[in-house]
Amino acid sequence: MNFRKLLICCCTLFLSTAILAQFTPEQRIEDSVIGWWENLKYDKKLTPDNNPERKKKIERLDKLVEWMKKSYTPVGGLGTYTRYINTSNWGVQFAVWNVSFNKEWLDPKGKFRPIPEELTKFGVQANGIPGSYPISFINTPLQYYFTWQPDGYGLNEQSDKKRKQLDPRIDPNAYPFITHINDWVTVYLAPENKLPFTTVSRGELLNQAEAALDGQLEIEKKDVEQKWPGNLKAQQEAFAYRKTEVDKYRNNIQQLKKKYANTLSEPAVLRNMQPGFKSFNLDPDPFVITGLERDRKAYYPVYKLTQDVIEKCKTSQPQWIAFWVPFKSKEDGNQLVEMYRSMTRHINFNYLYNYFYAPEKNNGLPYKPANETELNTRLENYRKKAHHANPYIRQQLSPREFFKDDFSSNAIGARPAGWYFRTYGEHTVIAGLNGTPGKWMKPGYGSNIQPMWLKGPLPENFSLEFDLVTDDFKSRTGGAIRVHLSSYPRLEDGREQTGQPGISLDLDIIAGNENDFNNNNYMGETRLELHTNPSIFKENFSEGLFFKGATRHFTNRKKSIHVKMEVKNGEISLFQNGLKVSTQSDMRLTYGKECQGCKVPPGTKFKTLYFRNITNEPDLNGIYLSNISMNTL
Repeated sequence: MNFRKLLICCCTLFLSTAILAQFTPEQRIEDSVIGWWENLKYDKKLTPDNNPERKKKIERLDKLVEWMKKSYTPVGGLGTYTRYINTSNWGVQFAVWNVSFNKEWLDPKGKFRPIPEELTKFGVQANGIPGSYPISFINTPLQYYFTWQPDGYGLNEQSDKKRKQLDPRIDPNAYPFITHINDWVTVYLAPENKLPFTTVSRGELLNQAEAALDGQLEIEKKDVEQKWPGNLKAQQEAFAYRKTEVDKYRNNIQQLKKKYANTLSEPAVLRNMQPGFKSFNLDPDPFVITGLERDRKAYYPVYKLTQDVIEKCKTSQPQWIAFWVPFKSKEDGNQLVEMYRSMTRHINFNYLYNYFYAPEKNNGLPYKPANETELNTRLENYRKKAHHANPYIRQQLSPREFFKDDFSSNAIGARPAGWYFRTYGEHTVIAGLNGTPGKWMKPGYGSNIQPMWLKGPLPENFSLEFDLVTDDFKSRTGGAIRVHLSSYPRLEDGREQTGQPGISLDLDIIAGNENDFNNNNYMGETRLELHTNPSIFKENFSEGLFFKGATRHFTNRKKSIHVKMEVKNGEISLFQNGLKVSTQSDMRLTYGKECQGCKVPPGTKFKTLYFRNITNEPDLNGIYLSNISMNTL
C-alpha cells in the first residue's frame, strides 16, 4: 500500500468515524505490510573495476537482493539492504527498521523513512561464519584459525528458555541443508553439504600459539616505540616488561603441552570466545569447561581454513553460503517474527543451492519463494486484518447499550477481532473452557488489551460488566485482571499524557486460595485506585483514593465470577456475583483516612479503557474474560 494512502486511511478512520477508534495510526503499523525503502542510502556503490571476478560477485549480489525481496515483504517495519565485497567474503546485510507516523520520521512526500538505530539485522554471506571469532594473533594470510559457537550454543538461562520454542533443525524448509544455531540461526549451503572447515587439535593450537609469540614480541616492540618516541630508555624499560609478560605465556603454553601430553591429538575446545595470547593461563586452564558451560554448550571449538580454501574464497564461486538471522518468535512482535519466518521458511534454499552448485537443475526456471501460498496468504491477512473492521456494525445495540462483546463470532485460538494488543510478549487468544459455555478471551501476560471500536468518550454515568474465569491453581493466588480507565488525553501512538490534567481509575481482581481463609495469609483481593492530576485527594502529601477487600467470590474452588462496576454521579460502586462489595464511601486516602464527599470530579469522561493480565504466575495460571458490556446509566 502507498504510504501516503495508508496515512490518510488511518487518520480518516481515526478522526472522522462516528465511532471513536482506540486503534491509532501508530498502532496500525505493526499489522501493516510496509515493504522495502526505495531510498538506497544504505547500499554501497559497487563497481566492477574491470575485474571479471568482482563483476560476477556484483551480479550474484543483485540476484540475492532480488530473491530476498520476493521471499520477504517487511511487516511493521521498513526493509533496507547493504551489499558489500571484502577480500574473502561478500554478501548482503539486510535490516528491518522501526517506522513512525510522527512527522520527523516521514520524508517530504509523507513516506516512511527508517528511525535511526532502531533496526534488526539479518543477511546472507558468501564464505561467512556467523557466531565465529578469529584467533587473530596466530592468523596469517596463509592460515585462518577461529572459534565457532557450537550448534545449540546457549550462554544463559534466558536464551535456553527461548530456544525451547525453536526447531533444532530450524524449519522443514532447511532440513536438506546444514543448519547451525548459536547467537544466530543459520542455514549453510555448501557443495555436497560439506563445510570446508578443518578441526584443530589441542596440540596444533598450542604449537601455533607458541610460534606466534615471536611475532607478538615484534608487535609489542613497535607499540612501545610509538608510545615513547625518541625516549630510548623508556622504550627499553617498557619492552623489557612486555617481554617478561610474553615469556610468562610462553612458559604457560609449554606447561599446558606437558599437562595434556596424552591428549594433544584431541580437538581443541576453549572456554574463551575470542582467545588472545593472554588466554593461555594455567589457572583458569583455557581447556577446562565447567559442567554448566558444557550443559549449555557455552564453549568454543577451534577450526581453521587451509591455504587452498582461503585462495578459493577470493573467487566469485562461494565455497559456502550462510543465511543468518536472529531467532524471533511471535512474542517478539509481527515485525520480527515475519522477518524470521521469511529467512527460514520462505527462502528457497533448494533453488539457491542449485543456482550456485548445480545450475543445470534449475533449468532456466524463475525463482519462487518456498511455501509461497502460505506466505501470500499471511501477507493478505495482514492487508485485510480482521480487527481493522468494526465487529459490532451488524450488532443491534439497545439505546442504553454502549458496547458489548462475548467473542462468539471468533474462532478458538484466533486473535480477538476488534481488540488491540501489542504483538510483543504473550499473545491474547480466544479460548474455549471445559465445562464453561461460551468463548473467552485469554489475555497475554502484561499486555494492555483495548477494544478498538468504542463509542467515546464514555458518558459520565455508566456501568461496566464482565465475567472472569481462572484456571485451577494450588498457589496462594490464581488468575488476576486489571481494568484501567483514564480521561487523560492521548498521544498519536496511543499513550496517555499523564502529565496533563486527567483522572485514572484502576480495578484489580485477584483469585485467592480458600485454604488461606482461616489465617491472615489470604491473598485473594479486590482493589480500586483513583488518581487525579492535579492532585485532589491528598493525605500527608500522598495522592489517591483506595479500596482493598478480600475477594471471596473468586477462588480456587469458585473459579468464575461476574463483576460489575458503576460510575454514577461521581460515585463508584462495585458488585461481584450481584452483591455490592464496595461504594465510594469505602474508599480511603493513602494512610486510611476517610474522605468525606470525595467523588469522581464532575464532567469526567473516560477516553481510555483496557484490560491487563496481572496474574502472579502467568505460566501456570490463566485468566479468561468474556461477556463484556457497557451501558449508559
